[in-house]
Amino acid sequence: MRLRLAVPIVSLILFLAACTPAATPAPGGSASVGDLRLSGAWARAASLIAAEATPMAMSTPESGMGMEMAGTNSAAYLVIRNEGRQADRLIKAESDVARAVELHNVKMENNVMEMFQVDGIDIPANGQAELKPGSYHVMLIGLTRDLKAGEKVKLTLTFEKAGAVTLEAEVREP
Repeated sequence: MRLRLAVPIVSLILFLAACTPAATPAPGGSASVGDLRLSGAWARAASLIAAEATPMAMSTPESGMGMEMAGTNSAAYLVIRNEGRQADRLIKAESDVARAVELHNVKMENNVMEMFQVDGIDIPANGQAELKPGSYHVMLIGLTRDLKAGEKVKLTLTFEKAGAVTLEAEVREP
């Protein structure tokens, strides 16, 4: 009698485990985890062939362009809205299209735009963080393939309190 009951329960548990939200990317560059709502995810198009001929160029925040990515690196951007009463923090990012993925920001110093790694990005309670060109972003370092406009790349973002979530970012031309 116990064996007959155990088989349907185990099957139900396996089915529910397969349906967890973090297991598959959310469509359309959006996802939710805990009190966080992620939207508008996109990544810059980049070509491995262009890496040999084109250096990475920088522009000022006033130009609205931020950093022009070329070659074996790219960047991903999105808006993270916190609908909760507690602040959270983006602490890690991963993607299968790059050898390394880091959280970065940029600053203007002596008329030179400098990019630097950060250990996290704060998401204020009842507020938002916008990852955008010329500001915070997810840096995709050492691309393993070309990123062509119209394709999608998978990003897994890990938050200090809300945990991990996977979503798709549409590849766009800058």
